[in-house]
Amino acid sequence: MPGGGPVPGDVFVDGTRKECTGVIAALERAMGPLGAGATVRALVGDVPSRIDVRAWAERKGHAIVVDRREPRGFQITIVKAGRRPR
Repeated sequence: MPGGGPVPGDVFVDGTRKECTGVIAALERAMGPLGAGATVRALVGDVPSRIDVRAWAERKGHAIVVDRREPRGFQITIVKAGRRPR
């Protein structure tokens, strides 16, 4: 996240100070009320958390559209699965 932080109105989960299970729980809470096709950006601080987030997204059917190294960890952008309203 060049520039330092989330964009206004953006759904962002800062998982840099959370264990793997805490990151997944935060993502579940963030994704819950969102509709299909919504995006959530997460920042995780280590490789094990990155691997867990990728596995969780795959199990849930979500798509990862960004997964890149940042100065503070890994930025992962996830698109929520499901049918979009017409």
